[in-house]
Formats: sequence, C-alpha cells, structure tokens
Amino acid sequence: MELQALRKHGWSIRALAREFGLSRNTVRRELRSPSPRQYSQRAQPAALNAAQLAHVERRLAVCPGIRGSLLYFELRRDYQYAASYPAFVRHFRTLRPPVMRGPEIRFETDPGIQTQADWAHLGGWPLGESMVELHAMVTILGCSRAPAIRFATDCTRPTSLERLLRCLDDLGGVTKEILTDRDPAFCIGATGDGSAILAPEWVDLCALLGVVPKACRPYRAKTKGKVERMVRELKESFVPWLTGQVLPLRCTLADYDRLAQSWIRELVLPRRHRTTQQVVGKAWLEERARLRPIPSRILDSFNNELLVPLTPIAVDEQQRQLGELVEIRSLAEYEVAL
Repeated sequence: MELQALRKHGWSIRALAREFGLSRNTVRRELRSPSPRQYSQRAQPAALNAAQLAHVERRLAVCPGIRGSLLYFELRRDYQYAASYPAFVRHFRTLRPPVMRGPEIRFETDPGIQTQADWAHLGGWPLGESMVELHAMVTILGCSRAPAIRFATDCTRPTSLERLLRCLDDLGGVTKEILTDRDPAFCIGATGDGSAILAPEWVDLCALLGVVPKACRPYRAKTKGKVERMVRELKESFVPWLTGQVLPLRCTLADYDRLAQSWIRELVLPRRHRTTQQVVGKAWLEERARLRPIPSRILDSFNNELLVPLTPIAVDEQQRQLGELVEIRSLAEYEVAL
C-alpha cells in the first residue's frame, strides 16, 4: 500500500527501492500486482495436535507454574510427541498465561530526609605488600543521589560504624533517617512479627547523631534500591575506571578513598540523573543546606579501625550487689507504715 501510494505521488522506482531497501525488480513486481503478496503456510512439524494441546491446557489450568521440562516429558511418554525440547518451548511460551505483576512504585524523599547505606564487595585488590579482599561502604542521599564511598578490609560492626560515619561526614552531615539492610553489623536478629532488632552500638550512634535508624525487610533489596543501584555502578563503572588509573606502589585505604572521591567528582556529580532530571552535584549543594553537621567530638571518638567509647561507664560493684538482693516483706508492715 505504501509503494502504491508513493508511486502515485511521483516517486521513482529507484527512490522507492532505496527507501524500503528493496531491489528495483521487487518494486516493479509489487506495483504490477493487483493484491498484496500471499505466502504459503509453512509446515510445522513441532506443532501440537489436538490431544497434545488439550493435555497442555489442562495441566496449565491446574498448575499454571508447571515447568516446561515436565510437560515435555509427559507429552513424549503419553502422547508420542516427537519434536525437540527447544521446539516445544517455543510453542509452550505462547500457551503459558503471562505473570501479572504490580507496577513498580518509586519512593522519593524530600531533601534531608533519608540516607541509604550498604556494603559492596569488590574482590581482591593490592593493599600494602599483599592482596586483600576489599569492601566499600556506599552511602547515597535519597533526594539528590549524591554518593560517598569509604573502603575497608572487613565488615565488622566497629568498622561498619566508623566507615559509615566517615561517609556521612563526606556528604556534609546527617539526614533525619538512615536506611540499611539487615547486615549483622546493624541488626542482631528479628522479633516474632519480623521486625528488625537493631544492634545496641548502632542505636547508640544514631542517638548521638540525632537520626532514626531503619532496616528494610529481609530479601527486599528494592526497599533501598538507590544504594543498590550505586553499588552496581561501583562495580560496573568505578572498578573499570580504577583499572585505568596509576595506583601508588603500596596502596592504602586512604588512597582508595581518595580515588573514589575523584571518581565521584569527575563522573557522578556532573551528570544529570535520569529519574530526578537534575544535575547530581547541583542538587547535592541544595540538599546539603538541609543536613545537620556531625559534631567534631563524635568524629574524634572514632579512629580508622575500631569504635572507641565516648565516656566509659564506671560500675559500682557494691551498689550492683545491693541491687541484686531482693528483700521480701509482708503486707502487714506496709499497713502499719500507712
């Protein structure tokens, strides 16, 4: 129909052939034909006959999630189906009912509301004189999508809290809440209804910072999808970028931290985010005004390896022993006192 219409508007045979990627003889044959070209029905040796099709539909009605390999076995055993398994799968895909999934709902937060944090495992990298398993604490602001990355050689609780605090300081302060997964560094268990039991050290640190700690549901990575996306980008973008850099002769964790900051400054902050449609660096500058700076006394209480208690608690052993003794009195004594 398009060939006929364009030909009536003065298109030449050569122009039509160039436009549709056809030979000139094919264009002439189509223009001379009074009706569209008819194609003969191809043989389908792998097609299901009526009995085989009825069996597949009956099994799908009872069990929509049945595996194709099981159906193929039943057809070969009971209905003499002779085609190959890949050929059967091509027909089976058109018969299986589609899986209906709910729409993905993006969860956006206002500036200064939420920070998401997670560990990323990057494999073996040189550190000093040896190779070590390198881990990266990744944090990201929920509104501006500005990230911060700090590296470590382990994921213990003291290291996790110290690295997370350094990331928050790199971002310019803390938000109202921090969302993590149920890593043992942040959670020590779950209640009967599935709620997370947060680690006491993590709760105490959040109380000092004035933030609300939150943990996502187990096996629900989409809850903190923003930091999950940054973890993926760290592995797919930062690691290839790092292989093209000139590393120091004996790398330290501070060197990796410095390189990560360079990668963020050169590649992440100047780009326009596809979801927010804002330049990450510009949005970060606007969100930093909503963040609360971390007091220097809290930063000074951490070193690079472990968490140092802010104020040691002195326990009076005599008072503790007195508190462990319970004296039982009769109710008559209380009546006399009254």
